[in-house]
Order: sequence, then C-alpha cells, then structure tokens
Amino acid sequence: MNIGLTQEQKNEFVNRGFSRRNFGRLAAMLTAGAALPFYNEPAMAQLSAIRGPMPADAVKINANENPLGPCEEALAAIHKIAKDGGRYLYEETFGFQELLAEQEGVKPNYVQPYAGSSAPLHQAVLGLTSPTKPFVTADPGYEAPERAAQFIGTKVIRVPLTKTYGHDVKAMAAASPEAGLIYICNPNNPTGTLTPREDIEWLMANKPKGSVLLLDEAYIHIAGAKPCSDLVAQDKDIVILRTFSKIYGMAGLRAGAAIGRPDLLEKIRPWTSALRILAKAD
Repeated sequence: MNIGLTQEQKNEFVNRGFSRRNFGRLAAMLTAGAALPFYNEPAMAQLSAIRGPMPADAVKINANENPLGPCEEALAAIHKIAKDGGRYLYEETFGFQELLAEQEGVKPNYVQPYAGSSAPLHQAVLGLTSPTKPFVTADPGYEAPERAAQFIGTKVIRVPLTKTYGHDVKAMAAASPEAGLIYICNPNNPTGTLTPREDIEWLMANKPKGSVLLLDEAYIHIAGAKPCSDLVAQDKDIVILRTFSKIYGMAGLRAGAAIGRPDLLEKIRPWTSALRILAKAD
C-alpha cells in the first residue's frame, strides 16, 4: 500500500533513485516518523537504558549525559515558564532562531530550531541520501544516522579512521562519486578526537559535486574548538547540527538546531516541530 505519498512525492523519490518497492516504508517515514525505530527519543533512550535500579548519582557514560544538569539560572527560568506549559509558544521558537543566528553570524532563515539535534540528524539522511546516493561515515563513528540510511535502503560506506583516530577526509571524499551525505561528528563519538579545521575545509573543496557535508557539532563547546558556521554563511554545501544536551545539561529538555542554506534546510524540514516549552526557558 502506498498510503501517505502524493504523486509528486512518488516522482521525487523515483528521481532520487528509490524503487516503487520502497514506497511503503517511505510513506511510513512521512506519516509516522515518531514511531520509527531509529527516530524518536524514547526509542533511542531504550538503546542506552540500563535495566534495573540505578544509584541517583550514577553517571551513564554510554549516554554522554551531563551529570551536572542545567545551571541554577536555567533551572530558575524553567520554573518561571512552567506555567505556560499548556501552550506551544511558537514565538519563543522564532526568538531562539534569531538569537542563535546572530551568535553564529548567519541569517535567521539559515537556522532551523529542533527539539534536540537527533531529529535533523536523521532527517538529513532521509532527505539527502537514497539507494543511488550513499551515506559516508567514519568507522568507528556515531551509529545513529546509519539506522536511518539502512531503513530507506541507502548504501552505508564506512571509512576507517586514521592511525591517530581522526576522520580520514581524503578517503571519505573518494568513497563514492555519488555520495549524498558525508557525515563528520566533530569531536567524534566515540573516539573524542577532533577533526582539524583545515581538514574540513579540504573536504568542502574536494568532496563530490552535489554531496552535502553533515557536520555534527554536538560536543564542539566541550572541545573548545572553533565552530564552522562561517562556512554556512559562505553558502557552502554544509549542514551543521547543534544541541543543548551536552554542555548545557539539557538532554531531557531537548533543544537544538540545524544550521545551513535555506534550500538544504527545506529538504530536511518536513518533520520539524517547535521547541519544547521548558527548553525555551533558557
């Protein structure tokens, strides 16, 4: 059954290299994204859950949580805004968008807020790869986007890290001339290694034409490295992911964003939603 796909969507998917056999899963992807096994927060939480009772002060290293939680000022702001929990407050989402754009040196329409960075991470795979446009990633690297690629039949190309456990950007650029998405988690998860700025610039200059660099900067603030949002301002083929989950201790509150050219953000936008009310408080 092809319920949920318009003829325009079917034509677009065929042009991207999907076969009509994929339409059932694609329809599920479009109409029931929250139920997909790789997509929603509850499903991902199950992957890192430890069964049975845990000490209240336990630190779950496998989940990369910030054990300190939000700062006192953030907690006070959350308490103040909790009374508005019955509303969506989209205007606050727009305010977040404008503030982050100002801080990153890009136009507001180059920033798309999300409830964390997991949604745009998966949606970038769904929107920018296909059976004819492979997903290129590091090995070892953060495995979550691979699940989205496998779900829609996209070929996953794993490129081994260098001897110093960094991203081998030259091998990644050469992995496939038809690559749809090249994924770099910087610093990398699970190795914690940082890809130098010059390597990222080299990859941008030498990647296959038409491919997009997905730069996951979930841990960039912890590493003290310079972000690459200026490459977005230069209208490069790059989408940057940010989250408040790590450095700001807001893993359960969910706030984040994708930063990129509006035409790229539009390709990953269909499943977006407003920020959660408590996340907006900070």
